[in-house]
Amino acid sequence: MHPLSFTLSVLLAFVAVHAAPSQPSGAPTCTYSCPQVDEAGFGLGNNSNDGTTVFCSYPAFAGEPPNDFFCTYSNTDGHLTQDHDAGFCPATAVQSCGSRRRGALKRAPAPPMVAPVARALTPEMKVRAQLKKRQPVRVEA
Repeated sequence: MHPLSFTLSVLLAFVAVHAAPSQPSGAPTCTYSCPQVDEAGFGLGNNSNDGTTVFCSYPAFAGEPPNDFFCTYSNTDGHLTQDHDAGFCPATAVQSCGSRRRGALKRAPAPPMVAPVARALTPEMKVRAQLKKRQPVRVEA
């Protein structure tokens, strides 16, 4: 392999890696989930999030197939993509954001605080304490 072509291929690989957008450390990471009830007040049944679509079923009665009344939302921004709930799907999925990156290490808990040990006053400390309590001397003319 020619040295120039090797250098060029390494340079292109470097640019490709650094050109990919990355999320800054500590930036909020948001996820979307199903609303607990639909607009008609029916509770959430089967639900899932495959990373692309959030699926939310709102059965009218226990044991009803999950595909009878359901809503789907975009996992990107939470907007409603399908309303198969007779028009009762909430307009957006529930958003929750956190500031931790996925896979980030958790901070270790702080060590327990130790109560300060009471010290006996030494004669020198008593003198200093008395000096602080002294009243200023007034000079009369």
